[in-house]
Order: sequence, then C-alpha cells, then structure tokens
Amino acid sequence: MRPTVRSRRLGNRLKSYRTSNGLSGTELADRVGIHQATWSKIEAGKAKLSPPVLAATAEALRIPEEVVTQLDTLRRKAEEPGWWQDYGDILSEAVQLLIELEADASWIRTYEGDLVPGLLQTREYAERVITAVSPHIRVADIDRYLELRMRRQQRLSDGVRLTAVLGEAAIRQRIGGREVMREQLRHIERMVETHDVTIQIVPFAADAHAALGESFAIIQWPDETTTPEAVYADGVTSWTVHERDGVIRSYLHALASVQSQALSPRESLDLVHSAFEELS
Repeated sequence: MRPTVRSRRLGNRLKSYRTSNGLSGTELADRVGIHQATWSKIEAGKAKLSPPVLAATAEALRIPEEVVTQLDTLRRKAEEPGWWQDYGDILSEAVQLLIELEADASWIRTYEGDLVPGLLQTREYAERVITAVSPHIRVADIDRYLELRMRRQQRLSDGVRLTAVLGEAAIRQRIGGREVMREQLRHIERMVETHDVTIQIVPFAADAHAALGESFAIIQWPDETTTPEAVYADGVTSWTVHERDGVIRSYLHALASVQSQALSPRESLDLVHSAFEELS
C-alpha cells in the first residue's frame, strides 16, 4: 500500500496516542492482537486499519469516543480513491501530493511572490501559465490540466478558508495580456466577496522578509486545530512536504514576516481594484 496523506495522518494520530500512553509499538500490538510489523506499517500509513483493530486500539489507548469517530472517518477516507486519480497519467507526484493535502483542509495559507495562487486562477490565466512553464506539454493534455486546476478550486466552494499572500508583481505582470489579466483581477475580487478568501499584497515598496524567493502552502485540517500539520514548499527545481513541528514553525514565522510587510486585506483589495482600473 502506498502511503497517502490521509493514511499518514491516521497513523500519526494513533502514534501520538500510543506514545502519550507510554506504550511501545510492540506492547500495543500485543494488546490489539496483531503483529508488531503490521502495527508499524499502520503508523507509517502503509497498511490498512480494519474497524476491529481500530476498536481494540481505541480501548487500549482510552481514546475518547468523539475522537474515535473522527479516526474512523479518516480510516474510511484513506481507503477511497481520490478524484484526482482520474488524472494520474498527467499528474506529477508533487501536484498529486498537493491536491491530497488540500482535499481535507479547513484552512490553507499560501505565499506566492510572482503568480496568482492556483486556487484563485481563472482558466485563461492558468492556461497561459501552464503553457509558459511547460512548453513541451502535449496540446491534447492542456485541457485536462486546466480541468484539473478548476476542479481543485471546488474546495473554495466547499467552504475551505484561504489566506493568500502574494507579491505585487502577481497582480501587475500582464500574464496573457490586458484582457486576461483584467478578468483575473476581477475574479480575485469576486472570490473575496463570495468565499472565505482573504488576500494580502506585499507592495513593491516593502522591505525584505523571511519568505523571499519562497513559495509555500501551510495546510491545516479541521480535526487538528492547534497547529498546522503540513507545509508544501515549491521551488523552481524541487518540492518538499514538511510535517515536523520545528520546520512548520519556521514557515509560520516566514508567513508572519511576510504579513508584517503586506498591506491589510482592505488595502490589498483596493490595490487589486486599482490595478484592474489601470487596465481599462
């Protein structure tokens, strides 16, 4: 079984309960009635967790009933194929993992210096970006890439909260030309008006900040509300998913540094509208 974001989340939560109870993996496996190697794979997200094993684990670790319900929901979701698997032939591992991270998120915080975030892109803007950064993409696949990006945006209609911090270059560079950029800016305004979307613009006049040259998304899930659980960091030539608390804290610091240099949400929206008017 290939570990998925959901199966790893399930395994991590069970491991947290096990360690807080002072049990080793071997001790808990004995109490549950499975091999230690199987339990190790469950914690790593590499093996399915059956309902009877979950029930026995919950009893052994004295997990509250409401939490067991959450874990069971996560267990069932971990076994369901994601809609994005329909695009498996064109999806890179990086994009698939990002979509998996977004799938159950309750709050996504992103920073982009030069581009409008994918969750806020119009189809025409997205097409120009995709064809520019992937010049060798097959023409037959372009529509599927665009369809995939639009389907990702359904999460905003589902109620996920999005905080997008972006550099002023993202709203000034005329990607796709004047009309495409006008519609893109108007789309940002509409999304802020109709969805749980907040934008902040880092103006050209801003000082240096801790996220210079970075592009990342901080992911938080509804049943893990104390701290974010993952960061997806995207670079020019590589990408990484971070799940360690220390690394996540460093990205939270970077985001706070960016936001300290950014305009307020109201001022940011005014700047977007000003850029829109300048293209009239």
